[in-house]
Amino acid sequence: MDNRPRVVIDTNVWVSALVFGGKPRQVVELLARGIVEVVISPEILTEMRRKIASKFPDFGTDLGLIEILLEQDAELVMLGSITVTASRDDDDNRILETALVGNCNYIVSGDKDLLVLGSYEGVEILAPAEFMEMAEKDAQ
Repeated sequence: MDNRPRVVIDTNVWVSALVFGGKPRQVVELLARGIVEVVISPEILTEMRRKIASKFPDFGTDLGLIEILLEQDAELVMLGSITVTASRDDDDNRILETALVGNCNYIVSGDKDLLVLGSYEGVEILAPAEFMEMAEKDAQ
């Protein structure tokens, strides 16, 4: 049985990892190292492509590398079986739905609207720095 934490990484963390590095990049590296199991949905991929294309078009090639990593190492779930309306932002609701459909333990996000929830239906919502702190403690 796979004991790795199941994690949804919010679009803002993917974008920050790609453009700025830091803790968001460290979170993504946990996927590449096989320490976490990332769950993603087509809706998150679409949002990520849209945000990169509109705000950071120079990173389009790097986005392709992330998509290859996700194809190889992430679990893709289809939404539609659960509807969440906890956030005023539909994109945030898709993040929550992905976590629920994917039976995730965590959502990693920099979005204040999600972080203020703290948790949702048993899924902990953590900022990248908080998640990395927890992952480092678990690794010891």
